[in-house]
Amino acid sequence: MSGVSLMALMAGVAGPALAASPADEHVPATIEETPRVQPAAGADIRPREGGQDVPAGQEAGADDGNVITVTGRRAALQAAEDRKRNAGTIIDSVVADDAGKLPDNSITEVLQRVSGVTIVRFAALNDPDHYSVEGSGIQVRGLTGVASRLNGREIFSANNGRALQFADVTPELMAAVDVYKASTADLIEGGTGGQIDLRTKVPFDFSPGFHVSANGELSVGDLAEKADLSGSILVSQRWSTPIGDIGILADVAYSRLSSASHFFRVEPYFRTRIAGSDYYVPGGYTYGEEQFQRTRTGIYGAVQWAPSEALTFTGTFFQSRYKNRSGDWGAFVSSQSLAVNPADSKFDDNGVLISSPSFYNRDPATFLPGGTITSGGNKGAYSSNTRTRDYSLSFDWSPADSPLSVKGAIQRVDSSQVFSRLDVFRDIQFPAGFGMDMSGDLPRVTVPGNAQAAFANPANYFWTASMPHDEDNKGRLDSANLDLEYKFDDSFFRAIKVGGRYAERSERDMANGYNWAALGRGWNGDPQLTYANAAPGDVELHVFDNFFHGQAVLPANLMFPTDALVRRFDRAQLTASPPTGFCTGREFDCSASGPLPQTGYGGHGGIRPIGFILPDDRVDNKTVTTAGYALVRFGSTEPGGISGNIGARVVHIENEGSGYIRQNPAIFFRNGQVQELVGEAVPRGGKTSFTRVLPSINVDFSPTDDIKIRAGYNITLDLPTFNALRASGTVGVATTSNPVPGGPGLFTNFTAETGNPLLKPTMSNNFDMSFEYYPEPGTSFHLAPFYKRLTDLPIFSLTERQVTVRFAGGATETVTAAATDYLNATEAATVKGVEVGGRIFFDMLPGWLGGFGFEGNYTFIDSKNPGDLYRDINGVTRNDAPLVGMSRHNFNASLLYERKAISARIAYSWRSRYLQSTNSNGTNPSYPYYSAPGVVTNANGTANNTQIALPIYGANYGQLEAGIRFKITENFSFSVQGTNLMNSTQRTLMGGYPGGGLYGRSWFQTDRRISTGINLAF
Repeated sequence: MSGVSLMALMAGVAGPALAASPADEHVPATIEETPRVQPAAGADIRPREGGQDVPAGQEAGADDGNVITVTGRRAALQAAEDRKRNAGTIIDSVVADDAGKLPDNSITEVLQRVSGVTIVRFAALNDPDHYSVEGSGIQVRGLTGVASRLNGREIFSANNGRALQFADVTPELMAAVDVYKASTADLIEGGTGGQIDLRTKVPFDFSPGFHVSANGELSVGDLAEKADLSGSILVSQRWSTPIGDIGILADVAYSRLSSASHFFRVEPYFRTRIAGSDYYVPGGYTYGEEQFQRTRTGIYGAVQWAPSEALTFTGTFFQSRYKNRSGDWGAFVSSQSLAVNPADSKFDDNGVLISSPSFYNRDPATFLPGGTITSGGNKGAYSSNTRTRDYSLSFDWSPADSPLSVKGAIQRVDSSQVFSRLDVFRDIQFPAGFGMDMSGDLPRVTVPGNAQAAFANPANYFWTASMPHDEDNKGRLDSANLDLEYKFDDSFFRAIKVGGRYAERSERDMANGYNWAALGRGWNGDPQLTYANAAPGDVELHVFDNFFHGQAVLPANLMFPTDALVRRFDRAQLTASPPTGFCTGREFDCSASGPLPQTGYGGHGGIRPIGFILPDDRVDNKTVTTAGYALVRFGSTEPGGISGNIGARVVHIENEGSGYIRQNPAIFFRNGQVQELVGEAVPRGGKTSFTRVLPSINVDFSPTDDIKIRAGYNITLDLPTFNALRASGTVGVATTSNPVPGGPGLFTNFTAETGNPLLKPTMSNNFDMSFEYYPEPGTSFHLAPFYKRLTDLPIFSLTERQVTVRFAGGATETVTAAATDYLNATEAATVKGVEVGGRIFFDMLPGWLGGFGFEGNYTFIDSKNPGDLYRDINGVTRNDAPLVGMSRHNFNASLLYERKAISARIAYSWRSRYLQSTNSNGTNPSYPYYSAPGVVTNANGTANNTQIALPIYGANYGQLEAGIRFKITENFSFSVQGTNLMNSTQRTLMGGYPGGGLYGRSWFQTDRRISTGINLAF
């Protein structure tokens, strides 16, 4: 085979292809162009072009009696199986085939079918309100501490974190992905859960001559209804010259994905006293949709020069660029004063509301209906541009006649991320109350029959507020490493390896917060404008088409600002005052004045300066790492022998950060008077260092050729994210609405939120075993129990602490604030579990049935994390949540078919409930509880305030995918693939309620997607 296509890298690995290298070595940076396949006993062997052994008289895809020649995806599965079998520690891998099999859009989706690996289908693990079609975070054995590597070296994205955003990386550039579940001393430190190493092709992977491969794909989603194109091309040339072998390789990939997702979200169920009894009534709901489009491009180049057989120089350039252009529409009711009539409502045994035909706002002074229900809404638009570049130069001097080998590399990684978002809010009053039913698979909201007519009248909509958020982040890594290995002949100790690494990682992040500010409201200097005053092209009726694929009933279609208006990201224009004299005398409802000549809805005087305020909005972080290690390989690799490696890595870490604590300005009613916090910023910084010793031992025992038993112990570490280490933060005040129109908010409590530049690294003591059985090529079985004990986990916890606030006029006061801070857990977390899995092809079946195979894996995980805290709905602090990101049950099952010109599979991936956050935005407010009408229980004139921070769980979720490829000729193939074929619904759940009950927080659905592609290789 002359040339290997990298189409959609593992775009359809229904299960992991698992790993191969020389015994007790790490997986090499290159892989064989075509995997070797062991022939049937007694078969005559002759070499085949490209390196694969083929039984005499047989061509690829042919079979004769007991002889089966394996090519394509099955060959790649077997190659990866060999990588796992011969590795020096516990790993799994996915190896590229010459064409994709399943419609995986990203590395995250590729990895979800690897045993013990799960992905998060949200924008981030701690952001359960925003769905991600391709998935974002990756957990290995339930742990989020997963280090990212490119060809064995560190790589990252400049997003306040430590790891690469795997969804940003185009899979077409990859040759293999290795998942390290245990460690050895010569691996770069990092990854309490493990490491994921992305492996790229290099020119010397190919035989001499010119090679080219290309692919193209067209896909469409049933909600987005947009056709997307993807493609890639790889070109490689290798020469033999008088100065040695020289090779060059270039690979370019492009992919666009358009999708839509629908969501419904319920506010926390607040404790509410009704008719002498306590019930738990939701504070409202949100429904809407997000339209998402990303464009991902990848460029990769490699040059190799081997002046001699002993020496090879390799230079690589890798760039991944991810552009996102998305928008959302949301309609919501959010109130802490909602009540229902128990006589016509349904509750469960814990008093939690199931359904009610009518919600109403009530007056806390009388407990009688009081005031209208206002439906808010927002139109958001956002765009981002993330770019990561890796420049690496390495050498490998390994003479065949010398026991000494030397390897080294220098590397620079530059990453940047620019993000802009703007939300524009509006309000409309309900003609009457609304009803909500939570008893079905999807929530149902009902409104009075005359509501749609009111919702269609632009004069009923009020321009309310705007909120921008911008980020500009840049990160850099410079590193160098040198490794020496000396091998012994005829000795129990087979080799000793020593090495060192120096790395300096810095990141400069700028963010301007989420500056919600009112537009013109009549009381703030500009008139209250309605949609009847909208300038041409600024508002529209948005139709939620095919909502939840027609399974959900919407209360109404509503009007919103247009995407074109919001996507200008021009807050100055948006908040400009209307012309002088516009609607004079009716400043609180200007509908009769008609449309404005141009955009400008007031409120400019209340916004913060546009853009970044420097240096207040800037945070700097730097980590300098110096590491050295020694490792000894020992034992015999023959059957019946014991082998392995033992070593230790010593790591010295220096963390330094600087930023500002910003006090947000606010005017509020407290202690019987109006008070005002001034806006100011105070510089803050911190510096600390740590030295850690990371021992590791891995022992292998092979009683026979087809059985391997592994055992290992190692200590790994994770550095806190730069977001956790940031020196910046905020201080402010929380209020409730003033019953007096236009009056300042009623004080409830002071707030604080900060990072912690003095956080310690998380340490994990890991015990691993693996029982592996390889009866024949393509058939394998593994059983792998594990145990981990983690200390100093960073937790984002709601607590209370003293802060000093400054009032207008210069007075200061030390007050108690509800603080959301990062700190190291004071108690250890434990993780224990087991993986079991395997693969088999039914070659023993007659004829075409012999092409069937099955692959599956299951992972059980149990965890305890008493150091993490949350506050239940009654404000009681608890520590009984599991470890974040960890599902108790995970499984993958794939039906495979590989025979001659046909390659097909159907794959299902499923994970059980897992904790996303114990302190998530939207479920951590404070709310007033009134034990009786008009009860005043504190000096601030409000009821007792209950501070909550409810745990949010991702509910059970499974997804079905399928794909089939037809190999028309040796150089051309055609494929059809489908994603999310079962139209799965992702749910989240709220905890912290009586009886340990979990209640629906949100529901998400996204596209079912079909794609078709072609692949060429010469």
